[in-house]
Amino acid sequence: MRARLAVMFVVTAVLAVACGPGQDATTPSSTTATQSTTAPQAAPIVFTYSYEPGDHHDYAFALDQNLQMTVETEGDANLLGEGPPEDINVTTSVAGNISYDISEGPEAGTQQISISGVFDDLAIAGTVDGDPVDESMVEEGTVPDLVEVPNLTIVVDEYGNLVSVDGEEVPEDLPFFGDPFSNLGDFTSGGLSGHFGPAFPDEPLAVGDSWSSTESDEIDGLGPAMTVTSSYKVVGTETQGGHEIFVIEFTTETSEVVLDLGEMFQQLFDAFGELGSELGETTDTTVEIPEITFVITVAPSSANGTIWFDQEAGIVAQYAQDTTTSISMLMDLSDAKGVARMAVTMDLGMQLTAELLEGPSA
Repeated sequence: MRARLAVMFVVTAVLAVACGPGQDATTPSSTTATQSTTAPQAAPIVFTYSYEPGDHHDYAFALDQNLQMTVETEGDANLLGEGPPEDINVTTSVAGNISYDISEGPEAGTQQISISGVFDDLAIAGTVDGDPVDESMVEEGTVPDLVEVPNLTIVVDEYGNLVSVDGEEVPEDLPFFGDPFSNLGDFTSGGLSGHFGPAFPDEPLAVGDSWSSTESDEIDGLGPAMTVTSSYKVVGTETQGGHEIFVIEFTTETSEVVLDLGEMFQQLFDAFGELGSELGETTDTTVEIPEITFVITVAPSSANGTIWFDQEAGIVAQYAQDTTTSISMLMDLSDAKGVARMAVTMDLGMQLTAELLEGPSA
């Protein structure tokens, strides 16, 4: 029985990680700026951020999410313990404020940004196994909680390149910190897990110019590398509050990732069995260690949006992003009593908008 409960604990934890928010812990491994072949509307300029120690920025945001999730099971359901809902179709709308508190960075040319948030408005609609959903179901954990109030500290340079997250340096050769879900966190949080602005190239840009960055990392023993390509283009200007605002459109494409976690979990369950033996517990079938296959597939994902950048103030004035991603999970369990299979598919779409309320250009 202990082994079966352990199986459900691990599955629940992994599902929460795959669905839950994470930090934006990536740094460009290559960046290329392409000059426009059309005549620019103004002289090219170098885009930089003007975060100053003591500054405080408040953004109002709204995040709409739609989750469609299905769970199919076969075989001996007792092996899976208490099963999850079989069909979820839920739309949540969250609104609130995101705050940036700026302080001096650890090195010259860097600034530290403490990011916090308040979510003060929640609306939820949809069904779980055909029953109407309500807010209490989120509080009880019946519906996956896909949004978490951000609480992290990042360090960036003047171009917006990420230097560290919560005191951990961002290494060039390991942009995902060895965590295959860290980039997914930005998808599932809709863009709230870092500062809104992009990393700019250190060369002048004009209207019509574009640049791109590519990030890649391979997690040892867990399959091929994840590659993320982000492309940006300065498409025009607007005037807001007497400031010239540059309009930047972007797209982000993430490659498919297949994570075969069966061997890792098998070793974990074996360790549970060995620990039980050391403690003198019986090794009969009540604590039998099952055989397990566990594969998570993250389909190619995409995001696109628009950034309104106030170059004079050196800060993002508005931000909008649409994100789509799909995740599937396949788990097979078997022991002397039977075999069970669980297949989970999740499709997640999000729309985020944010606007500066308080700051240099607000």
